[in-house]
Amino acid sequence: MSRSPVPATPLVSVVMPTRNRPRRLSGALASVLSQTHRDIELVVVDDGSETPAEGVVDMVARGDPRVRVARHLTSKGAATARNTGIALSTGELISFLDDDDRWKPTKLARQIEYLRAHPEVGIVTCDHEVMIEGGNRRPVAFRGAHHFDHEHLLWVNFAGSFSFVMARRDLLGDELVVDESFSSVEDWDLWLRCARRAPIGVVREPLTVYVKHRESRLSDVESNRRGLEAFGRKHAHGMSGACLAFHRAHRKMERGSGWGKRRHTAEGLVSGFTRAPVPLVAEQCARQLGRLRGDPGLSHRVLAALISREQASTYDPRLRVPAPGVSDDI
Repeated sequence: MSRSPVPATPLVSVVMPTRNRPRRLSGALASVLSQTHRDIELVVVDDGSETPAEGVVDMVARGDPRVRVARHLTSKGAATARNTGIALSTGELISFLDDDDRWKPTKLARQIEYLRAHPEVGIVTCDHEVMIEGGNRRPVAFRGAHHFDHEHLLWVNFAGSFSFVMARRDLLGDELVVDESFSSVEDWDLWLRCARRAPIGVVREPLTVYVKHRESRLSDVESNRRGLEAFGRKHAHGMSGACLAFHRAHRKMERGSGWGKRRHTAEGLVSGFTRAPVPLVAEQCARQLGRLRGDPGLSHRVLAALISREQASTYDPRLRVPAPGVSDDI
């Protein structure tokens, strides 16, 4: 795919699916319209809301010509809604925002700066803040892995959710479409496919606020399990034995809730230990340590470093233990 420089003031198409969340939608809209980069088009795709979202959009946008609404008369799902938005968009760059997340004012500007400095990069993601709604705690910074490629993405979605990413249309071509057969993790599948075509970059700043709340989300435990199964079927041909075992263990961990989920997590660890002992144990230990330290991205950084070491063959192949040394990415 040919590379062309990103213009100084590119048009950024923002695709925002929404369904039955008018209060949350208004906050997401406001965070897009307050971006310091002003050259945008915002495509809101109303996926069959019981009360059309156009009223909320009109109230917040107040006639802003950069904003338009497309509506599905019946719900077709978030993946289809995003594809509708992609098809209607015209910008050189495309960003996505879920209606319950928020952007910091410089989100688009900082990612444009990154893409201008790295013309070979196809998608750029960013660190983010996690805000637990209704709690007294301040938002926590999620500092994820900052160096990864398509082989890393076979293990874990290091790029994160749709709300974090900006994509270059000219480098990604026909890969920039969401697989509508997935019940969840369709973002992960998309980033993996895109990363095979062009490198992925990371802005090491929390530019997005990921909001955790108790309202219904686009995926639940069961749809997430189905999504993981679909991801495994689609991409298993590129996975090592250790990576396959890691995925099987995680599919077991995704069952149930509360003590039931803890039991399934333990079963997943035991079942995957013989084929992927270091990644599984390191990830779970780093996850617990990250909770204690207020550093939820620690497990991603640890796992990415382990995968990088395996790629570079800097481990003892008999023991599958990484060689001594600490990555500066941790």
